[in-house]
Order: sequence, then C-alpha cells, then structure tokens
Amino acid sequence: MEAPNTIRSEQGEARYLVSSKRHQARRPMPVLRLIGNFLILAGVILLLSIGGWYGYTTWSNQQFIDQLQAEGGIVNPSVEATALPTAPAPVVIPNLAGGTIATEMLGIANKPPVVDSSPPIQLVIPSVKIDTKVVPVSWVMLPAPGGKLKSEWQVADYAVGHHAGSANPGEPGNVVLSGHVDYKGQVFKDLDKAQKGDEVVLHTEKGQYVYVITDRVLVKEEGVSHEEKERNARYMNPTPDPTLTMITCWPYGIDTHRLIMIAKPYQSALTAQSEFTIR
Repeated sequence: MEAPNTIRSEQGEARYLVSSKRHQARRPMPVLRLIGNFLILAGVILLLSIGGWYGYTTWSNQQFIDQLQAEGGIVNPSVEATALPTAPAPVVIPNLAGGTIATEMLGIANKPPVVDSSPPIQLVIPSVKIDTKVVPVSWVMLPAPGGKLKSEWQVADYAVGHHAGSANPGEPGNVVLSGHVDYKGQVFKDLDKAQKGDEVVLHTEKGQYVYVITDRVLVKEEGVSHEEKERNARYMNPTPDPTLTMITCWPYGIDTHRLIMIAKPYQSALTAQSEFTIR
C-alpha cells in the first residue's frame, strides 16, 4: 500500500515516491544571535538617551547664555568690559551669636569697630544648596608662548579655594574664590543656577559675612588669545570696596568658558521695620 499524499513517478526504469508536503527543518536561534539582537537594542536606547541628554544640555546652556546676554553679563572678547558697579558697604563686626551687625544702623559712632581679618573657612549659597569648606590656594608658574612664564591658580579638591593675596571678608578689597564645576567634589556645579539678588554667606572663625550677588559674567577661555585670558583675569584684581568674586568653569563637562559671580556686602537699609539687622 502506498503512503498517503504521495504520487508515483516513473522515469525510465526508476520508480520512487514524491511527497506533496514540504517539510522545513526548524533550528533553534543561536545564543549568539540573541545576544547580538540585545546589544543592538541596547545600543539604540543608549544613542537615543545620549541624543536626548545632549539636546537638553544644549538647550539649557543656550537659555543661560540668553539670560546673561539680557543682563549684559556676556563679555565680548573684542570689546573692553566696563568697570563693574560698586556700592558703599556697612562696617561689619562679628557679634556674640556669630552673625554680623551694620554699625552705622546701630548709631554707634564713638565705638571703633572690631576688625575681623581672619580668612574664610566656609561658603554657603542657600538658593542653590552650595555649602562647602574654604581652603587657601596659591599659584604655579607654567611655560607661556615666547619662552615666558605665566602664573596659573591652583584649584582646590573637594573645597572652594581662597586665592592667596586676595582680601579676607573683614577687609576692604576683593575676596577671590574658585572651585571645580565637574571634578573632585564639583563644589560649584550649581553655581550657574544662582541668580542676581541671591544671598551668599561667607564664614570666618570669628563671624559671618552676608553678600548679595550683583553681577553674573561669562567670558570665553578656550580658543582665545593669551592677551584675552589676561584680560579675563582682571576680575581677580583688587577692588577699592568690599567685593566677593566666585569663579568656576562653564558649561558642565565642556569647560570652554569662565563663569564669574560677583557679590557685594548685604545692604539692609531698606528694612525700615527695624533700626538694625542682625545677620
């Protein structure tokens, strides 16, 4: 008896059965192919994530530049920057609670102020949750074009650096601080989020000094001439009035610019509800 679904074929003397059903052999997908497909999928997801992060970062950086441009805080390398505004500051003395008092508001004209010339030890910017210790930093000499030497400031690790030779908070002049934005502590990672008018508190061993951010400046550091870098460094120069200057790199992870935040001592003359203000 012949099997079902078969036909007889005769070619010459040969006879054989031909099945009308085609059977396809199925082999399991190799493990390597599964792994390869998984890696391809993971690669696509990674590329989409990187693209999204890059797009958001580019948009955020442009928003920051536009905001500073509106404030006049973008310094054009081809134009000499004008002098920053200065304002008279109250005489500051530490009190027993560790705060500070504006003495001209107390009406103490005959008592000399207690001078606090101790260096800063802690920096706090509440609005952006910066709270870090401050340590002294100096500079190193490095080769410069033309066989000359140039000085370059060190940057503290896991702390904000107080530049040697700059003023202390209780003294007239420029208190210069610098810190990493994306390296070893990232103490100034969120400094670019600080706004004009935000409070900055600088602690010393004897008291605390309250400043208010008055200027935000962005200067290009990468791809500019040595002379332009020297002009950018003028923000670290001494000032005739009490000033706090904070410097870091920008943007995060790229570091092509220098972000400079300038603050002046807190002015409490507008608080008419009291004769003096303890900070």
